[in-house]
Amino acid sequence: MILRKSCIILLSLFLLSGCWDSEELQDLSIITAAAIDLVEDDKIQISVQIFIPRAITTGQTGEDPSAGSTFIREGTGDSLAEAVSKLQSNVPRVLFWGQCKIFIMGNELAKKGIQKEVDYLLRHPAPRGFSYIYVSEEKARDILMLVPPLERYSAEALRKLSTHESGIDSTLIDVDTHLMGESQAVALPLVKPLFSPEKARQENETIPTITGTAIFKKDKMVGQLNMEETRGLMWLLRKIKKSTLSIKPEGYNEEIIMMPTIGKIKFKPLIEKGRWIMNVDLVIRGDIVQNETNMNLFNEQIIERLQNEFEAVLKERVSQTIKKLQHEFHTDPIEFGRRFHQKYPEEWKKVKNHWDEKFSEVDIKIHVDATIRTPGDIGPPAAFPHDEVVK
Repeated sequence: MILRKSCIILLSLFLLSGCWDSEELQDLSIITAAAIDLVEDDKIQISVQIFIPRAITTGQTGEDPSAGSTFIREGTGDSLAEAVSKLQSNVPRVLFWGQCKIFIMGNELAKKGIQKEVDYLLRHPAPRGFSYIYVSEEKARDILMLVPPLERYSAEALRKLSTHESGIDSTLIDVDTHLMGESQAVALPLVKPLFSPEKARQENETIPTITGTAIFKKDKMVGQLNMEETRGLMWLLRKIKKSTLSIKPEGYNEEIIMMPTIGKIKFKPLIEKGRWIMNVDLVIRGDIVQNETNMNLFNEQIIERLQNEFEAVLKERVSQTIKKLQHEFHTDPIEFGRRFHQKYPEEWKKVKNHWDEKFSEVDIKIHVDATIRTPGDIGPPAAFPHDEVVK
C-alpha cells in the first residue's frame, strides 16, 4: 500500500507545471504612468513612464534625472493600438501594465475625442480599469517629465493628490459608465505642472497639480471648471470630504473658516405642470477651524448668524456650478437625466434624444442646512485684546 501511494505521488509530479507563460521580473518593463497625445498629422503618441528596478537597491530617489527611478519611452501610430506596438519595439523588455495607475490625456486629444483610446484601454486585458484618468492643460507627456522633490516619480505624486481628494477623481471604468449613461457626460480632473517661484535644483523639478475639472460631452471636452467651481461639482457628485468653507461675515473683511465633517446631498426630481424641477437638498455639519474676526464664537446668536451665512455661501457655490453646466456647457455630468429617467420613465422617453437642451431648462431649487457643531476649543479669537471682542 505504501509503495502504491509513493508511486502515485511520484507520477503526479510529472503532471505538475508552473506558469508556462509567466514573465520573470528582469524581463519586464514596469509602467507607472502613460500619457496619450494627439500629434502632427492626427497621429496618436503614447509616452510611458517606466520604473527602473535598480533604484530600489541603490537608494536613488530621482535627484538626477539621468539616474532617477524612471525614464520615458514613446510610440506613435495612426491608432493607440499601433502606437503601443511601436512603443514595444522601442523597449527591450515586455511592457507590464499591472502597476500603471495613471493615464493622462493631452488637451488636443481631449478636444477631438477620447472614445477610441478609452476603448483600447478597457478592451485590452493588460491596462487596469480602475486606473485614474486625467486631462492635461497642455501636452500630457510633459507631466511624465516632472521630477517631484518628495516622491520617486510624477505618477506617484499625482496618485497621492487624487487620494487626498484635491479634485475630482475618475477611473477608466467611470468614464465608460458615465459616457454610456443617460447624460453621456463625465468630469475628469485637469492637471498641469505646479509653478514655483523658488529656483529649482534641476530642470523640471516640480510636481503635477490639479487645477480644475475638464467637462466632457459624449467623448469630447467642451469646457473647464476652475477650482472653486470644482468644489461645487464635488458636492454635487458626493465626492467632497476633506475641504474648508470660508465666509466673510457681514460687516467684516476677515474670514471665518469651517471644515465640514459631514456632508450629505439628496436629489428630488419633479415634473409639475410641464415644468421640470430638480430639488437639491444639502446638509452640512462642520467645525470652525479659524476665526479671523473679533467675534466670540461661544455666543449662540453669533453661531446662528454664521450658520445662515455658511448656508448662503454653499448655496451660491453649488448654484454657480450648475448654471455653468446648464447654460455654458449644456452638459450634465451630475446625472440629473438618470434621476428623471428613474422617476418619470415615460416623460424621459420624450426628451432623451435632446436631453442637453432640456437639461438647460431644468429649474434648480437648492436648499442648504448648515450646522456648526463646535466653534473649536476657544470662543473669543486667540491673542486678541479682551475689550475688543464682540460678545
